[in-house]
Amino acid sequence: MQIFRAIADIRSVGASVVTVGTFDGVHLGHQAIIQQVKDFAANHSRQSTIVTFDPHPRKVLGKGPVTILTTTAEKLDIFADAGIDQVVVIPFSREFAALSSEAFVTSVLVDKLTVREMVVGYDHHFGRNREGGFEALQQLGRRHGFTVHQVPQLVNGGEAVSSTYIRQLLETGDVAKAARFMGRRYCIEGIVKPGDGRGKQIGFPTANLELSEADKQVPGRGVYAVDVEVDQQSYGGMMNIGIRPTFDFDYLTLEAHLFNFNDSLYEKKLKVRFKKFLRPEKKFSGIEELRAQLKKDKQMCEFI
Repeated sequence: MQIFRAIADIRSVGASVVTVGTFDGVHLGHQAIIQQVKDFAANHSRQSTIVTFDPHPRKVLGKGPVTILTTTAEKLDIFADAGIDQVVVIPFSREFAALSSEAFVTSVLVDKLTVREMVVGYDHHFGRNREGGFEALQQLGRRHGFTVHQVPQLVNGGEAVSSTYIRQLLETGDVAKAARFMGRRYCIEGIVKPGDGRGKQIGFPTANLELSEADKQVPGRGVYAVDVEVDQQSYGGMMNIGIRPTFDFDYLTLEAHLFNFNDSLYEKKLKVRFKKFLRPEKKFSGIEELRAQLKKDKQMCEFI
């Protein structure tokens, strides 16, 4: 897969089928769009192409706090696994946001990517003040010689698939349902930093995780069954997200305990995939009650 990280770097190798969007989460709805791009490209021997943005447009435009479901690196990995031919990652800025939809289509999609077909979602808008909707794109397509296809909203189990809904699921800890809407388990990555060593003292050493991406969505407080990847090896485990009320802490920590792992994890990069919410965070009467509960948590994880 070829990756262009600036408009000026694009070197078209022929006509393309293009989709444009932030694609945060690359959920099942996004995957349906990507599949159509691939199908149209294969049918006409064209380049399957995704145009996306970094950072998230809402962050640049100041439209409230932004938490992301997938980093740009994660999205690129997913696009590559999907078999996309080329991806354009446009550095999103206020100057770029000021472009009209017609200027964007002409300067990027037509002049640079030689677009012949475009695939968009049911609610797709882009360009200055989100002026470029489906009908406007159709008009531009007739003017510049490309066809626009619209993918309807995807519904899963009677519920619409969206990045916003997935964020809500994660906030409540429902990582299992979020995975069904994303088509894969939700994942966070980070570097292990020194903690206070309390986990080791009670027989459950934990890795204190510092997120690689500060804007990454963190699931709600509680204990989770997880899989943890370190040094390209995967281990079962459990993760606590919370303030550790038993020890009177007042700041959020992300602590992972890996099963059957005895080496040092300090400064290692961990990739944590969430399998299931086990229980809410709780203040225990002391270390013995906490240790007993952790043993029960581990036993539950072994059956998930």
